Amino acid sequence: MSESELAAVLELCLLPGIGNGQRLRELLQRYGSAEAALHAPAAEVGEEAVRVRGSVRIAGRVRASMAALRRLDVQVLHETDPRYPARLMHLEDPPPFLFARGRLELLERPAVAVVGSRDCTEYGESVARWLTAGLANAGVVVVSGLARGIDTSAHLATLALGGGTIAVLASGIDVPYPRRNAALYERIAREGLLLSETPPGTPALPYLFPRRNRLIAALALGVLVVEAAEESGALSTARHAADLGREVMAVPGPIGRRTNSGTNRLLRDGATMVLEVRDILDAVGLGALARAAARSGADRGRTDAADEPPAGLSPTGVRVWRALGTEPVHVDELADACGVAAGTLLSTLLELELAGHVRQAPGSRYARA
Repeated sequence: MSESELAAVLELCLLPGIGNGQRLRELLQRYGSAEAALHAPAAEVGEEAVRVRGSVRIAGRVRASMAALRRLDVQVLHETDPRYPARLMHLEDPPPFLFARGRLELLERPAVAVVGSRDCTEYGESVARWLTAGLANAGVVVVSGLARGIDTSAHLATLALGGGTIAVLASGIDVPYPRRNAALYERIAREGLLLSETPPGTPALPYLFPRRNRLIAALALGVLVVEAAEESGALSTARHAADLGREVMAVPGPIGRRTNSGTNRLLRDGATMVLEVRDILDAVGLGALARAAARSGADRGRTDAADEPPAGLSPTGVRVWRALGTEPVHVDELADACGVAAGTLLSTLLELELAGHVRQAPGSRYARA
């Protein structure tokens, strides 16, 4: 795409009544290019668009947007571009253009969305990290929205294991939101992928979050809601997933606890219950990945001595391994036995399991492999 055509696309996206949606798509089809569409009469684009196009304000926004795209090495994908994610075409209103920064190859891999409340509990964060780490180790891309809480935990757990993660923004590709996640935004730009459908410089306005959520749902094979109250925006993502025929999954929580009321309602309404990573992989048709990971772990585990902790374990890993025997014990008993916080215990068990040093039995029970 030429510089002049890209500038015209950005201007059309900024014009009232057009934006990056069906109206823009129709204009491009009718006129053949964005540059030609910019000169369409008021009958085609509306009086307000004609009044402001070419104005000093719009021209300034376009120049700033072009500068941001160059500075951040942002790719602009039209829906006819082979790199444009085909999954988005399942939407009734896919954005004609997508702004992308980072590893585009992640769009070609199987993905699961992990979402939940911003105001989550410590337990919710630990479960999000545990389940997301399992997805990352199975080679599944984790999609989320860069929000605080569950989203942040999902992105961080994936990056910690070198996995692929995609953050879909409710703002311009150059606007990290919330600001507290600016460092995470930059890390995902380097190691994962940032996506946005809005022009650079667009702030995170309230109406953009539901639109962002539909993209998250469309990009994934299924949506996992880890922890959410009835009013949580994460339920919007689940609704979009259901509308698209994607798998909707949820982690159960205590009855009567507000932070779990939304996820429990999803389960009541037919969502798949998730108690371990295998539940997610089986639900979205990736169960073979879980079986391969388990076989690999078992093969590695057989090389370890039975009476000494495996080499290379962290101090916490050694403590957890020593607390285990050949007979499975419940995770709550294990927590009491080794004196490790729940979140740390779950992540340590996952690391040990993936390394082939422990095995998981039904009912959240663990034993040495």
